[in-house]
Amino acid sequence: MKSDYLVVSDRVQEAIDKKMPVIAIETSGIYIGLTGRGVMMDGIGSQGIRLNEGDKLDYFSIAESIEKLIVQNGAVPAMIAIIDGKIHVGLNKDDLTYLSEHHDSLKKVCKSDLPLVLALPQDGVTTLSATMMISSMVGINVITTVGVGGVSDDFADSHHVSADIEEMARGRVVVVATGFSPGSNPEKTHKFLDTHGIPLLGFRSDKYFTPWSDKKEHELRFKVNEPTDIAHTLAVKRSLDIDGSILVLNPPSGLIKDEEGYNTEVYSKYVQEIMNDNATLAAWIAMAISMDLDPNIQNRNSKRSSLPKKEKSMSFEVWLFAVKKFAQNYDVALLIFNNLPDSEKERLRQEYEDTVT
Repeated sequence: MKSDYLVVSDRVQEAIDKKMPVIAIETSGIYIGLTGRGVMMDGIGSQGIRLNEGDKLDYFSIAESIEKLIVQNGAVPAMIAIIDGKIHVGLNKDDLTYLSEHHDSLKKVCKSDLPLVLALPQDGVTTLSATMMISSMVGINVITTVGVGGVSDDFADSHHVSADIEEMARGRVVVVATGFSPGSNPEKTHKFLDTHGIPLLGFRSDKYFTPWSDKKEHELRFKVNEPTDIAHTLAVKRSLDIDGSILVLNPPSGLIKDEEGYNTEVYSKYVQEIMNDNATLAAWIAMAISMDLDPNIQNRNSKRSSLPKKEKSMSFEVWLFAVKKFAQNYDVALLIFNNLPDSEKERLRQEYEDTVT
């Protein structure tokens, strides 16, 4: 989509055109969610940290580390922000520096805010709802975030439903998150997702946690163990022309203690670990999607059930990484491969040729 208000970096546009794995990064969680300016997400606490005098988060390094992690896992990062009234998809170092230096004045931009922020013009970072809308505009399939807004706990009085899950009902993307934001009612949110045909999947977990809730542990009906399972689900959903996105919850291995939630160093490190975990999983899923999986369920029992269609070409490196799961990035996969006995190398290369020809 072309627009006077849309600027897509050359690197991101080339990746989209070549159907490479691209990850959209929701930026409000980085530049606003890491402070007390916004409500925080599942597993963290409801207020965010309160920075002590003299404390300063290195937003540039936080953003850059997430991008580097995505690159290391074989995908192209597409951080999204509003700079001087333009939507930028894919930020360079000057953009990241600018956002870091001006983080106190950045607007938290949801979908409904977007036209006004562009018209004024202003600077801002995008919430999940705006990130999903923009991603759909440019053709990005996978988004990484931390928390997702849901159905309000006081819905009977407020009738509030987050724009995040409203946009999920319209889009056709995969969202990787840790859980739902404080103030959301998990049970009501689950029902909304069910009603609107949005699969809720736990990645290698059948539960997630909400510390602010009376019922802190919540069960998930579906658990998936492999990124290819998520890619297959998206392929089938699209083949049936079913609207609605897929929400993948990636619960952290542990929860931060309440008393630690106000410690700048501990809190920031914990949230960054969550961001990194979600970005890594998003890269794996995007890689699986880029394999162009066959949505035909009847083919699931064949030896090519989780592999690309026959007519699609794929490099040996992609196959080695995504199918054989030697490691979680190309370089490590090739390093391991190069240290294998010659007979094993030949067997794998023959298996690759049988797969893609």
